[in-house]
Amino acid sequence: MKEWTLHISYHLKQYKLRAVLEYHSAQIMRIRVYGTKTELLLESNYPIIQNTKSTRGMKWKLREGAMTEGTPDSSSLMYNIMQQLEAYIKKDFPPNPYLL
Repeated sequence: MKEWTLHISYHLKQYKLRAVLEYHSAQIMRIRVYGTKTELLLESNYPIIQNTKSTRGMKWKLREGAMTEGTPDSSSLMYNIMQQLEAYIKKDFPPNPYLL
């Protein structure tokens, strides 16, 4: 499967996190992000958006794992992870030109 390296800044430190595409179907994608202490399993509906020519944004669900603390820094960390994953997904899985 696909694997990406995410460059994340958290508490003024730079981290390289590994993200692995674990499951891909016509409806969802599941991506596991390995952090320094924990790991997260994120689910995205990008294949549905891609195949139906939807103009809505990507939706994310947190399936496994959790943040250790609920601070503004941890919410910006999740936002940065999802933003970088969206960019990688859109680059590696372009829309079908026959649907456009």
